[in-house]
Amino acid sequence: MAVVNLDFYSYELAMNTQATVLLPERRGVPCASREGRPYPVLYLLHGHGQDHTSWLRLTRLENYLQNSDVIVVMPNGSRGCYVDGVHSHRYGTYLTEELPCILKNWFHISDQREETMIAGMSMGGYGALRAALSHPEQYGTVVGLSSVIRMGKTSLRGHADKGLAIPEVPEIDDNFQEIFGDDASYETSAYSLRKLARDLEASSCPRPRLLQMCGDEDPLLSGCREFDAFLTQECPSIQHELRVAPGIHDFAFWDGMLPEVLRFCNLI
Repeated sequence: MAVVNLDFYSYELAMNTQATVLLPERRGVPCASREGRPYPVLYLLHGHGQDHTSWLRLTRLENYLQNSDVIVVMPNGSRGCYVDGVHSHRYGTYLTEELPCILKNWFHISDQREETMIAGMSMGGYGALRAALSHPEQYGTVVGLSSVIRMGKTSLRGHADKGLAIPEVPEIDDNFQEIFGDDASYETSAYSLRKLARDLEASSCPRPRLLQMCGDEDPLLSGCREFDAFLTQECPSIQHELRVAPGIHDFAFWDGMLPEVLRFCNLI
């Protein structure tokens, strides 16, 4: 596959930002075999403390996608949690509105929801789930790997031996406060995955196919189990699944799960 590193200005973020893009490349297969059809797209989100290069540097993503017809977009989400913060950047609008518009100017990307997928790990798992639940008309499939179900300054603390190693420094706590605001109002806000799922259940919007994956020793597994049970009990129209496999909160686990992610998205 071809790797394209983009550096461009975002009006939503009011600053330059970056994205890494994987482009399909079938050697020996004529381009005409697609008859001019646009490519499916997978948005792949990194976690807290990572960046747009992490999936490519730390997994075998490119190997898994050899001879696959898909464009993979890995944006730089910084530590913005992929939401429009109360007092911080507009990463939610950037991810779901501005970035797709920008990319379709440059690449032959499908605008069909069935061919638009989003996935991520840890903070990126939360971002992927939130994007799909808040924009179900846009994403046909969503996968959250070791997702932080309830974002906030205490969500990623401790458990360094299990892969969770967020430093306890005031700057990081302040960052979460600027993004999510008053913790007491979180569950009634548009940041809550449960609220978004309830709203979707009550609507006539299409439902994305939803998959959660988590390691059996990951400290975030309990939150993933609780969200899975919540969907079963309160949102039965949302097709969902939780898969648990041996592992902790690290790239060894996420790399091992990538083939399952890609198969769930019908990409390999």
